Amino acid sequence: SKEDIAQEPMWRLLLHNDDVHTWDYVIYAIVSVVKTVSRKKAHRITTTVHTMGSATVTITFKQQAKKYCLEMQKWGLTSSIAPESSGDSGPGDNPDPGQ
Repeated sequence: SKEDIAQEPMWRLLLHNDDVHTWDYVIYAIVSVVKTVSRKKAHRITTTVHTMGSATVTITFKQQAKKYCLEMQKWGLTSSIAPESSGDSGPGDNPDPGQ
């Protein structure tokens, strides 16, 4: 039901740096796997991965994050998932807005 989904914790899809793939390949893989990510955003993600070592590609439900993670790995990229709550939860991260 919709209520169950609303209560479900969100997960981050993380992409980790590697020295194997070209910039364009990584961007193409991101937009191919995660349809909600634009090329422009994929470019930003790739830049962050390159400079910081990893970046959050998207935040979604665990099952979807797992699916994306496996897809990324099929493209040969190093990907993992982590609970959204871990790390930097800023003021915009209220789990239950407008209640």
